[in-house]
Amino acid sequence: MKKTILLTISLLPCLAMAQSSYQIGAGPTHILDTYLSQEKFSGTGTTFLTISERRKAIEVQELDGDGSRMLIPSKWSTVVQNQLSLSVDEDRAGHESTMEGTYNFMLGRYRRWLLAADEQLQLQAGALANVGVGFIYNTRNSNNPAQARVGLQLMPSAIATWRFRLFGEHAMARLGKAALRYELDLPLVGLAFSPNYGQSYYEIFTQDNYDHNVVPTTFVSAPTFRQQLTLTQGISRSLKLSVGYLGDYQQLRVNKLKQHVVIHRLMLGLSKAF
Repeated sequence: MKKTILLTISLLPCLAMAQSSYQIGAGPTHILDTYLSQEKFSGTGTTFLTISERRKAIEVQELDGDGSRMLIPSKWSTVVQNQLSLSVDEDRAGHESTMEGTYNFMLGRYRRWLLAADEQLQLQAGALANVGVGFIYNTRNSNNPAQARVGLQLMPSAIATWRFRLFGEHAMARLGKAALRYELDLPLVGLAFSPNYGQSYYEIFTQDNYDHNVVPTTFVSAPTFRQQLTLTQGISRSLKLSVGYLGDYQQLRVNKLKQHVVIHRLMLGLSKAF
């Protein structure tokens, strides 16, 4: 019984494991929205990203007959991400400009596998729901100057994390191992809002002229995918510093209209485990 209690206590730091990361980054943005203009726009944008991962504990019955129980970390985890991106872009001639903003809320559920020696490699596979709202505003258009962006996608998702020693043994004892994390989110099915070709927002919201404005999407009509590569290293016992890349390719082709917002960001951040 005493042995079981000690084992349970030793597992407590990783039971209801939670880790939160806060990142900010900047980089190029590319925009095309044929409802507003046939021109392609490019510029620089900023993205703020938070990632929170939680894993619960599971209570298991011991088999030594004394009725004792122990707790182990679950193989399942929940990941919540909030992503806010803003950019200002110009056309190739520099005559027109657009402002773009998008907020994405992503809720994912993953199962993990620990591989390699000393469990250095962790693989996670699952799915996430990606809810996005945003706008594109063309500063030169007098008629229909703005485009609303609202959509929901269900996306298969996978995460691979490799932990390794970046510095010497003395530093690793104080700061822990470094971690290289890669995430890939792929398109599957969803819903999107879009005006139809030649339809104004006045017709939609004032005259109640619905014309296939809520459209089911697939990986063919909305080939949206997203990837992250992050290197994390502890800088103290409680804080970790991260640097990485975020690529988000949001594309849509419905109602004879085409839209894409592609961002590339160099990200810097801090994370903390609880």
